[in-house]
Amino acid sequence: MAKKGASSSNPVATWNAHNISIFCDLCIKEVEAGHRPGTHFDKEGYANIRANFKAETGHDYEKKQLKNKWDALKNEWKLWKELVGKETGLGWNSSKGTVDASEEWLNNKIQVCVFIF
Repeated sequence: MAKKGASSSNPVATWNAHNISIFCDLCIKEVEAGHRPGTHFDKEGYANIRANFKAETGHDYEKKQLKNKWDALKNEWKLWKELVGKETGLGWNSSKGTVDASEEWLNNKIQVCVFIF
């Protein structure tokens, strides 16, 4: 039985780090080619991303699936910019791929969250 949102011709998209990297590289190429006139890609941009993504990964995702991933990555990027750009006392641990924060910073955030709820 297919998962929710899937059909026999349109399987659920699964994303791993390698495929996300390929997707991001393809999106960058389309932005540089002028196929993102606003906040999303135009018809030709999505067609190029879809064809090239299939060629590189073997996954034939629909435009909607690619757009959903674009939107999700865009939201993650906004959160990242908010966290790194506005918060002080944070660092980046490149070996772990995580944000480093002092105990004091974490305790302050936990107290704020507890106060809100």
